[in-house]
Amino acid sequence: MASPSRRLQTKPVITCFKSVLLIYTFIFWITGLILLAVGIWGKVSLENYVSLLNEKATNVPFVLIGTGTVIILLGTFGCFATCRASAWMLKLYAMFLTHFFG
Repeated sequence: MASPSRRLQTKPVITCFKSVLLIYTFIFWITGLILLAVGIWGKVSLENYVSLLNEKATNVPFVLIGTGTVIILLGTFGCFATCRASAWMLKLYAMFLTHFFG
């Protein structure tokens, strides 16, 4: 077992890591929100222009909306995992990030 002075030295490091992870996850969440907003804007406002393109290009707003939604859900889960400091939630969040973006 570690001595009490050794445990006190690691507490600021863990707090720093939690803060960095929370900031990263929040930025990740904001990115998803931006993608979702651009997808909705493209679907609503640019419908006339998108219909002029070929059929494959008409799915672009839906891809942005889907990607933004997935990123928002993952970011929310990451924020909860970081705030609760749950080991299994953090491992699951890391697995999601590795699977989707690795």
